[in-house]
Amino acid sequence: MRPNLRAAAILSLTFAAGALASALVLRNTDKRASSPRPEATVPARVPLPPEHLGALSLFILAGQSNMSGRAPLPNPLPPAIPGVYIFGNDGRWHEGREPVDFAEDQIDDVSADPGAGAGPAAAFAAALRDKRGGHPIGLVPCAKGGSSLAEWRRHLGEHTLYGSCLKRARAASTAGTISGVLFFQGETDAMDPALTAADAHPNPSHWAAAFQSFVADLRRDLGAPDLPLVFAELGPPPTDGRFPAWERVKEQQRAVMIPGVARIRTDDLPLQDAVHFGLEGYEAIGKRFAEAMDGLLRRE
Repeated sequence: MRPNLRAAAILSLTFAAGALASALVLRNTDKRASSPRPEATVPARVPLPPEHLGALSLFILAGQSNMSGRAPLPNPLPPAIPGVYIFGNDGRWHEGREPVDFAEDQIDDVSADPGAGAGPAAAFAAALRDKRGGHPIGLVPCAKGGSSLAEWRRHLGEHTLYGSCLKRARAASTAGTISGVLFFQGETDAMDPALTAADAHPNPSHWAAAFQSFVADLRRDLGAPDLPLVFAELGPPPTDGRFPAWERVKEQQRAVMIPGVARIRTDDLPLQDAVHFGLEGYEAIGKRFAEAMDGLLRRE
């Protein structure tokens, strides 16, 4: 190999290794190492009761790892929540219990979260069902650990986060009506750009505008111009230096003013690591999601 070609090849390999390392840093911030999980921990497949078929209030779960959940699964696992169902990542209906965003038999690998544990969704569903007089609820998990808001831009292909989410929501809607969206994201946007993939890292100062576009696109594509959405503000500031734009993203989140959209606070709740909440925090977040969503639904 000529010296100049050899130098170019070495430079190319060095650049590729650096890009891979950056991607791994980003994903490892938001994901536990995957390991085989006993089959008994996966919510069982269930047929929808005839009285619930077509009657479910469906809620899309989007964002990153704090939406899918990263708390260790409780032992023993709590029983299934009556009247709550999960449209699993395998395209089948399951009983409503943790882990809601399980990756077993995943159809769309784009949103696979092998490290998902307990999160806020089950607590949300239980609380909202109580507030709505026992009305049955269906959860449609679409979140992806480590995803930036840029990765939630409108792309209709099913191998994108947005397209996959849209496909799942439409598939689940044969069993009910899409009634709302929960969104928890922003940690990746607050990271040092050097630790993220360049094409996936938006300007944190543009978070509010990008989020407004996401809401408008999703409402339009689902044919629901007033679809309620509740999003969670970032939690307590991390203690390490990987997230220099944390407060800037939070300022953007607090600036969001969209009709039919509500924001909940999370920065008063305990963390289990740099950015993820534990069981106690997720339960509180789930209840706050339910309170805010119930308020939006009552305005309709």
